[in-house]
Amino acid sequence: MMNKQLLLTFFCAIAVTAMMAHGSNNTAKPALSSAATKDKAATLPPMFALGIDHGMMQVVYWSYTEEPQYDAEYGEFYEEEHQAWQLQETLRHNAAQYTKLIENGGTQMRGVRYIDEILLDPDGKKMFPGELHGRSQIPSPGARFALLGESALKDDELPGVLIVTDSYLANHRLMEIKPASQEGTLPLPDAVIKQMEKEYGMKVDRSIQDCIIDGRYIYGVLQFAGQYKSYEDRKTALALEILIDGNKIYSFPDEGWYDPDEGPIWHVDDGGEFVPSDIVAAFDGPQGPELYFIHWAPESATIGMLGIDGGKLNRQDYTVYHSLIDEELPVWNKDIEEMKRLYVADDPGENNDEVLTKWAHVYLDYDGEQIWISDNEEENGAFFTREDGNLKLIATVRANLRPSFPDDRGEDSFLMLSGPAGGPSYYYEIYTFRGGKVVEKFTALEVYGELDGCSLNGQEISVERGKAYMDAIPEATEHYIGWNEINPKY
Repeated sequence: MMNKQLLLTFFCAIAVTAMMAHGSNNTAKPALSSAATKDKAATLPPMFALGIDHGMMQVVYWSYTEEPQYDAEYGEFYEEEHQAWQLQETLRHNAAQYTKLIENGGTQMRGVRYIDEILLDPDGKKMFPGELHGRSQIPSPGARFALLGESALKDDELPGVLIVTDSYLANHRLMEIKPASQEGTLPLPDAVIKQMEKEYGMKVDRSIQDCIIDGRYIYGVLQFAGQYKSYEDRKTALALEILIDGNKIYSFPDEGWYDPDEGPIWHVDDGGEFVPSDIVAAFDGPQGPELYFIHWAPESATIGMLGIDGGKLNRQDYTVYHSLIDEELPVWNKDIEEMKRLYVADDPGENNDEVLTKWAHVYLDYDGEQIWISDNEEENGAFFTREDGNLKLIATVRANLRPSFPDDRGEDSFLMLSGPAGGPSYYYEIYTFRGGKVVEKFTALEVYGELDGCSLNGQEISVERGKAYMDAIPEATEHYIGWNEINPKY
């Protein structure tokens, strides 16, 4: 928890804001009266902008915009859920007051401007909150901010993650953060380790001195060896977040799981090691230091603030985001309609009457995006690629022209369509992908098993060259196709 005085003021302001804003599901409300705004704005907490949407920074929402209702079955979670919603409402209805972006680990600030919030995806459906997507093409609900005087951000160009109000900055001094070491990692001082071992009655297994704040505070972590506590259903391990101020040592305990065979676990795939939080900004405030952090883990990201209360290091978590990495790229209704349009336009006489009912990513080239749209029987349809945000038809599928998927060859991957072409003839189309784009199209006609004509990128080539080209194509293998229904009934 925060300092008790700060925490009380913090949630009182949130509660007032939430009550004033109750019932809204769309855009930020007008400001309160000047006196109320001044009192409340002084307590508006910094917010974390961890997403990018259409070139703008985004505070990703962690709760739905509707106020949580008490459910006796899950009553023990209600207070925490409601406080998280109130914090989000504070942002939503005061978003225009957040005008400064704090650069990571520095003392510089840049101007930002609130633009809008988005709640619905391109299909008009409500988006699920509390998730950080590894792909920029997947939208999230949240509030969007633009850098003043700057062009749109690139997908991997997030200049800072903490935004603050001018009123907050009026009584909070930004402190500089420097790495504790430029080479490798440093352990915490021996005196700190000995004191923590004595206090907790356990042996320290490892420690890290992570950063120095304002030339005064040292932040780091340590973890103890072995088992900490035993409950009916589990055993725990113990790690500490540490803040050192001269000869004063403040600690915050974080229990994990302890398996006698596997050892300690705090997060999935963490390798049994508790890692420091990323201190993205630190302030000297009326109640002492406030350290705003992101605790990254393989499957999650916890955001919040560390502060000192009653001689102890306390932590106020804003929320825990679920981090999603290997997600399927979205295909929206407008994409389906565009693919259908391109399919019909390719051959109106043949394709106009075909009913396309499903689609799937085929992932021939992981640098790009390839989509197969098809009828129920997979006899008619087409393959598309998306280049620079635009869908482009690669090839059409017919009942007598079936797809197969040769293995990759170095940087190249392939799509082959082949089938009988009447009488003793057999036809091939081979598309080569590199860097997410089609770089070659090869065609060949066999008659009685012998090549009779070949072309490469629309130019006729010799049979000998064509045979060498085909011989160099790897064998086709089984390719998993995960079909998605178009316009599902559920």
